[in-house]
Amino acid sequence: MQIYFEKIFMQHSFKLTLIATMLTGSVSAYADETINAGSKAEATSLETVQVTARNRNTRTENRNSYTTSAMRTTTGLSLSPKETPQSVSVITKRQMSDQGITSMEDALKTTTGINVIRDTGTARFQSRGFYIDQIEEDGISSVVPGAVANPMYDAQSSTDLAVYDHIEVVRGATGLTQANGEPGGTVNAVRKRPTSQTQIQGDLMFNRFGTARATIDASGSLNEAKTLRGRVVGVASRDGSFKDSAAGNTFTLYGVMDAQLGENTKLTWGGLYQRKISTPDDWGIPMGVNGSDSGLPRDTFLSYDWSRNRARKINLFAEVEHHFSDDWKLTGALNYNNNHSLKRNGGIYSGNTSYAGWTTGGVLPSGWLGRYDRNEKQFTIKTNLNGKYRLLGQEHDVFFGYTYNHKSGGGERRQFRHLQSYDPSAFRGNEVAEPNWYAGTPWMLWDYDNTERSHSLMAGTRFNPTEKLHILAGTRYTNMTTKSVVDYHYTSGAVDNDPDSVTRRKHHRFIPYFGITYDITPHHSIYASYTSIFKPNGYKDRHERYLPPVLGNNYEIGWKGEWYQGKLNASVALFNIVQKNRSVQVYDNIMSRWYYEPVGRVRSRGVDMEISGKLTDDWQLFAGYTLNNSKYLDAENRGAIPAGTNFSKHTPRHMFRLYTSYRLPGAANKWTIGGGVTAQSETSSLANVKQGGYALLNANVQYSFNDNMKLSLIGSNLTGRRVYENQKTRQNGINNYLIEPRNFVLKFDWKL
Repeated sequence: MQIYFEKIFMQHSFKLTLIATMLTGSVSAYADETINAGSKAEATSLETVQVTARNRNTRTENRNSYTTSAMRTTTGLSLSPKETPQSVSVITKRQMSDQGITSMEDALKTTTGINVIRDTGTARFQSRGFYIDQIEEDGISSVVPGAVANPMYDAQSSTDLAVYDHIEVVRGATGLTQANGEPGGTVNAVRKRPTSQTQIQGDLMFNRFGTARATIDASGSLNEAKTLRGRVVGVASRDGSFKDSAAGNTFTLYGVMDAQLGENTKLTWGGLYQRKISTPDDWGIPMGVNGSDSGLPRDTFLSYDWSRNRARKINLFAEVEHHFSDDWKLTGALNYNNNHSLKRNGGIYSGNTSYAGWTTGGVLPSGWLGRYDRNEKQFTIKTNLNGKYRLLGQEHDVFFGYTYNHKSGGGERRQFRHLQSYDPSAFRGNEVAEPNWYAGTPWMLWDYDNTERSHSLMAGTRFNPTEKLHILAGTRYTNMTTKSVVDYHYTSGAVDNDPDSVTRRKHHRFIPYFGITYDITPHHSIYASYTSIFKPNGYKDRHERYLPPVLGNNYEIGWKGEWYQGKLNASVALFNIVQKNRSVQVYDNIMSRWYYEPVGRVRSRGVDMEISGKLTDDWQLFAGYTLNNSKYLDAENRGAIPAGTNFSKHTPRHMFRLYTSYRLPGAANKWTIGGGVTAQSETSSLANVKQGGYALLNANVQYSFNDNMKLSLIGSNLTGRRVYENQKTRQNGINNYLIEPRNFVLKFDWKL
């Protein structure tokens, strides 16, 4: 059955698209029929109809839903998914609970169009073939773990999802809210806030690979007037792994306070401390000859047993919100992040592109023995003024914003060589002792310091010429300065007396945003949007001048549907992204040297389809499908990559995500069952290491003892498929990571 499903999925993708279209149409008809029937019944039985305004609160906690009524990530305005002229998704608290999701990596694996890849042991995220360079927390951008040039040296660590209410995802460039980066999209993690009513809850989780996790979450008012509220979330976890000796542990503590300062002003402040110790797997396992599966056991782990990564994250934040009137609101926010990591690692792998693959009895060379000490800090100030005005008999929205961001990071990288080779099938991890890092002569030793400052101004309006037509237009201006200092002390085992390498750059640019939506009916709308984003270019032309920024332009048209006052949402989007000014290497025959020109272009086109929310009070559904075609519009890499070549071979052409949950009726209503599938088509790497298309089946069953206690059994990869994670730089001897085999999670939720 598994093989049959995959065959159908891979060979008949167009039919799947058609089925998905029919599904959204069928749900639309079903919802319209249900609502109309309800409306007729009310019309005959009631004399007075009460009209209620839409709830613009983005919180999903205690709402028992797979969708949200509003989100802010695209523009900063609180808009419903139907009102937002871009392709968006939300991962709610209910979805995370049903599937036992505790990390950003696992959350984004379940949503529409997001390609989670493994890059030097670190999870990175892509959408539409491009990286997602920034993750926001409550609308304030922070650097994504793994977004630096080499993720092995990254100090960032993802925050445990226990502190968040939900995750918002925008696919495509977000020019109004993001200053610079790739046009892949934006992820916004929305923190939990204090509640006025007292609630104490938590959960215990255990899985088959040794993970044991406990969470506690206490919230409520701290005075009788309920003008002072607080919340504390704590997580302690022993992090198991299916890989031999690859365990770790995590401790997270989060606190937040709300204070009502009069009728019109609210102050929020809080902080987070997280400590995470993990065992890095930076190189994966080898493939067999010519890219075949090596057949090594799934628990094979080829890092030395002293390899460790210790990461510490401190986050402090504050926000003040003042309402001048019902129509005008001013918010100001401060955010401070301090990340530190100390990684020590070593292992066996082959980064040689001519390596043919491992065979029984073969060996792999030992790579670098490295110590990487890194610290990163980020300070952000953000202010927003939102208001309403009337013109031509209609009410319109207007918004202004200013953001100051200062990021600094530095550290030391120290590497030793070990020229021995070992058999992966007999590897135990104790073959090489941890070196004395400050004795002897390192092969490489350098330190570095990077700073980035940016000022951004944003302004825009949502203009409503009629009750059905809405025009969203705005711009963002960003002025950015960067400085990078690198000092090499040892190179190839010899003292390096060269002076420090210092690089300074300045960038400034206006980014436009334009979107239009038209309400065909109260439940259906169509939209079109355009925006762009820029990314600083680090290469120089023949005159030693830095190239202009890389530009990503995002064009999108689509349809959106909404029923049950936003409790069920659906969308279909057609997108086209063109990235230009990419650096292309050119040879100067006169100067006999290489330089770069900003002439490269790539394009990504495709379709996003999604439906999410309640079909009934007891039936939740999330389904998403993405078709993505990308290619180089111009030759790159000195002609080695011809025009027309697939730009992002590690992005599946087809991706399908489905999960549904249903509470049984009648006497069996204490039971809830759920299930889903994650499927994708074939992928490849730059070195043409391939992974065929596959589908992973997941399920959960839940029993509620009462309103305060429930027990869940959650299963993933139920058929135990042996497949590899998507990776751009997979080679026969490095960067091959097996997906987690069949796993079961036992989860106990409680509340007082």
